[in-house]
Amino acid sequence: MQQGARPDTTAVHHWGEQLAHASSAIAWREKRFAPSKLVALIDVAAEVGLDAKTVLAGTDLDAAAVANPFTLTSSLQFLTAARNAVRHYGKPDLGVRVGRRLHASSYGMYGYALLCSEALARTFDIAVKYHQLANGMLDIHWVEHDDAATWIFPSREEVLLPDVDEPLYRFLIDLQFAVHVTVVKDVMGAWCVPARAMFAQPEPPHAAMLSDVLECPLAFDQPQYLLSYPAAWLTRAPQLANPITAAQVSTQCARLLEQFRWQAGVTQRVYQELTRTPGKFPDIEQIAESLCMTSRTLRRKLEAEGASYSELLTGVRKALAIDYLSTTTLNIDDIALTLGFSDAVSFRHAFKRWTGKTPNEVRRDRGATGE
Repeated sequence: MQQGARPDTTAVHHWGEQLAHASSAIAWREKRFAPSKLVALIDVAAEVGLDAKTVLAGTDLDAAAVANPFTLTSSLQFLTAARNAVRHYGKPDLGVRVGRRLHASSYGMYGYALLCSEALARTFDIAVKYHQLANGMLDIHWVEHDDAATWIFPSREEVLLPDVDEPLYRFLIDLQFAVHVTVVKDVMGAWCVPARAMFAQPEPPHAAMLSDVLECPLAFDQPQYLLSYPAAWLTRAPQLANPITAAQVSTQCARLLEQFRWQAGVTQRVYQELTRTPGKFPDIEQIAESLCMTSRTLRRKLEAEGASYSELLTGVRKALAIDYLSTTTLNIDDIALTLGFSDAVSFRHAFKRWTGKTPNEVRRDRGATGE
């Protein structure tokens, strides 16, 4: 490959996937959500003997901040607190305990939109469309098939959250099942319980608690995590159905999602500048100019969001390096040049520092062809 050359379109495609994941990681840190889920977590933790300080370690929050309804929190803060609680509690039933405490009223405008939908099918559609407003940890979707309306939840391998081990993943799955059932009963009435729940795991010690909360037959060691309702119920109206209010609230939810996009923190904006063109990385002065501020102001804003220009640049270069090593036949010299290093030796040292492995080790691990 000649000096200054760029990777092929296949590499750029995979590059986009890598950077999309990194972009999501930035979004997880943005403080957008009311602390309702953290309140439920801390309340349950207190019941099982964990203090709030232990649960909130590493979140930059304390009990008073979580109790303040005007505190804005991030997905990463909830995930960190959940990880702490799961680790210190040591039993597998925490997700069910937290999930059954979360009602439609826990979710602000999103919950209100669910409550006043015209029909159960519309409630399900709104739940997916505006799920981002609920600080959801897992992707959700539903399908209608064989007389069933079935929710499908992701496997651990499909979860794009950071550092999710098996205990934390099962906490999130149990939480999602319990929240779904609890909120649907809020919307439709206590009669509206699932027809069945399927779990892609062996039967856990707290299966009886799951059965009590979900109120339906449970099956374990299944291919997927599924929660099904009779499709015949999809046309039934919620208890508080109101088409006019539903339209108004849906509009409000759409506006909130648009605000999320426009109010992305400066970290996200810097990241977008760094990833605009593969292999071309503007310095902080250039980025500050494009954002109509001084570099000093930009550094201060990044610091306030717990980030820095150097961290973001390293993250982008690392993602690109791993992708090039895994999906292309570019040699190490060309990768080093493309990533802005003066020579291959500097790149190798940096890559070892980032990953603990050499470029050749990563290439062998990913099954890519040699240098």
